[in-house]
Amino acid sequence: MYVMARYPAEHKGATRERIVAASERLIKERGAQAASVEAVMRAAGLTVGGFYAHFDSKDALTREALSYGIERSFESLTAGLDDLDDRAWLRAVIKRYFAQLDDPQLALGCPMTLSLADVAREDVEQRTEFAARMGALVRSIQHRFPAMAGMSPMDVALAVFAALVGAVSLGRVVARPDARPRIIEATEKMLYAFLGLGSPTH
Repeated sequence: MYVMARYPAEHKGATRERIVAASERLIKERGAQAASVEAVMRAAGLTVGGFYAHFDSKDALTREALSYGIERSFESLTAGLDDLDDRAWLRAVIKRYFAQLDDPQLALGCPMTLSLADVAREDVEQRTEFAARMGALVRSIQHRFPAMAGMSPMDVALAVFAALVGAVSLGRVVARPDARPRIIEATEKMLYAFLGLGSPTH
């Protein structure tokens, strides 16, 4: 006997994405441990009972939420920049990445500046999965970075993102009002010199 599904597949997919988006926001705002199943489902406007129709465990949701956040962050970082030449593209990406420090809403920040400590506490499988997704995203834009002596474009891209993530992470926690702009300006000058982009303009 044929029984009609209660919800179409599109509805289930949309609900799953809603849960993932809510989890990603809470992980950035409160940390992975505080983003419980109950808290996530409440933030998504759903009942806790529906969670296991979409995910086998909280760990499975956390893995997907972190990947979702990284992908969304990269999309936002590079959106609308395709027509720029490589030097202009690099300047725009650096400026956009640092701009997140001006927004007090942590939920809008790059997950790499907020959630790496949570990832570091996970098991090898989860860390490997996160690193693989991150590596794939950086490889997708590595052609925008110059090759340098002893460094491939991928090496250069990794070095640049390590500097960006580190500067923003440090800028989020410093208390002195003059410390944050100093960290950002120093890192920006270093990156411009490293990449041969001239001098930053503000």
